[in-house]
Amino acid sequence: MNIKPSFALTSAVLLGLLSAACNRNNQDTAATFTLDSFEQIAVPDNAGTPYRNDSLFLGSPRTIRFHPDGYLALLDRTETGQVTVIDLENGDVQYLIKRGRGPEEVISVRDLVIRNKEIWISGMMDQKILKLVPEKARREFSPQAVCTAGEQFLRAVPFAEGRLLTLASVSSGDRFHLLDGKGAVRDTTGSFPAVDQPGITPDNAVCQSDITVSPDNRHVAAACQSLEYIDIYDGEMNLQKRLQGPQGFEPSLKSRETEMGVRIHYQDPLCLVYSDIVSDNRQFMVGYIGVRVKSESDLGETIGTVLSFDWLSYNRSPSSVVGYSGAFGGF
Repeated sequence: MNIKPSFALTSAVLLGLLSAACNRNNQDTAATFTLDSFEQIAVPDNAGTPYRNDSLFLGSPRTIRFHPDGYLALLDRTETGQVTVIDLENGDVQYLIKRGRGPEEVISVRDLVIRNKEIWISGMMDQKILKLVPEKARREFSPQAVCTAGEQFLRAVPFAEGRLLTLASVSSGDRFHLLDGKGAVRDTTGSFPAVDQPGITPDNAVCQSDITVSPDNRHVAAACQSLEYIDIYDGEMNLQKRLQGPQGFEPSLKSRETEMGVRIHYQDPLCLVYSDIVSDNRQFMVGYIGVRVKSESDLGETIGTVLSFDWLSYNRSPSSVVGYSGAFGGF
């Protein structure tokens, strides 16, 4: 298949985003911020008309990532393959990673990360981690199994020294696990934001997060999907800053006991706060939705913003925003 859509938005967003930041204090106390702290940036075409992501004819991918060799990688979950790789040089398209339990299949792809020109993917249901490796002789990618994790995880991304960083399962009681290259847990790390509600102990059911690791492995950020918290860690997983904002949502947390006798926490109504996060060595960007709904099915098409934060300049206020609809990507 050959297509040649317009991809001006991807590069324009990357060039248009400014950096932002917060105070660099190694403490759990959250630093608050608001949307008023950000300069709003529109991304127009040559005629001055702002782009919308549906003008790119990419459908409705859950995740978009830009590959430095001139590809777009989409987490699309189509019947032909859950990962779509579009060659921006010649328009060729590859559909990779079919649904299934085979050695190069995943039941449901959850994460898509580009690291050292390889496209890493993971599946929570089968605990698989694979990567798509570029061919040397031609512009194509081939799947390669990495490992099957020894412990269940919610998110998984490549980390330093051949390790993997995972958002731990709810039942583990941990925030993050560090895995070796074979999928064995070698360390636990991270901490949960404080939740000031009687009888509620924070866990990854409440603090389900998207995570990103900078390419130089010096920075990690975790953005909670239903709480207004962003945690920033250094390369040793020491908490550098906990941000809270931008609208001051107070979550309504409740707990119940399942038929198996396990007590779980949940939100009612549900707050949808952050969605997707991506980084380079200078900054990270996170999608912000900021709505309350009865269930995710009530969300529909929501126009959000992309917030950009500088990794290092923690002594300044956040300073950029870009409007978007649906998935975003970059770097």
